[in-house]
Amino acid sequence: MKNSTAFLPNPDFSITILSQTQLLKMVVELTRHITTLSNFPLADAQKISLAIDEAVTNVIKHSYNNVSDREIRLDYFLGNSGIRIRIFYRGRQPDISDEEVNIKNMIKSKKKGGLGVKLMRTIMDSVTYSTEDGQHCCEMIKWRQAK
Repeated sequence: MKNSTAFLPNPDFSITILSQTQLLKMVVELTRHITTLSNFPLADAQKISLAIDEAVTNVIKHSYNNVSDREIRLDYFLGNSGIRIRIFYRGRQPDISDEEVNIKNMIKSKKKGGLGVKLMRTIMDSVTYSTEDGQHCCEMIKWRQAK
């Protein structure tokens, strides 16, 4: 059974950004770059990037209420069987309600925001939330498909 123990305890790459929507494109491109370098097909890399975009957008808009000076840290863990991305932030706890979405239409129209946790859970193999000492963590894992 695959689980987060498939990854080393320390991230291979980490970045801390301020809670500014103009930094979302950089996070999306960074995620796409890391996932393609990690041998994910481009289509999977784009989907993973979309999930990260949604998660960080939710933090900025809902946890931080668009306040632009709060920190968001992204940790990338690269493993032979997949990728694990952890997003750390403070602020309001996330709303993890499900919504119906059509991922193909969202990617084609490049629509972002308002897609909800359902989109992230549809794209990623695992999406979990935890809180410890006032710090929230959204952890997402995507496994490579067997060839």
